[in-house]
Amino acid sequence: MTILTGIGIFAIVFGVLFLFLPNVISKMAEWSNRMITRTDDLIVSRRKSAGIFLILSGLFILVMVYLS
Repeated sequence: MTILTGIGIFAIVFGVLFLFLPNVISKMAEWSNRMITRTDDLIVSRRKSAGIFLILSGLFILVMVYLS
């Protein structure tokens, strides 16, 4: 239950970042390109859709965890 709660909160935070703070996402993408691997430009170009999806997914996970 704790893991699912963490995943839900993580998804909501990144959804909010995608929607309202795209500069932070761009900086994180640049950092990960240097440290890990190239990120997918498709997700960054469709940041609003990705943000809404992440927020809804996070809310769904949190609702399912606390209602079951």
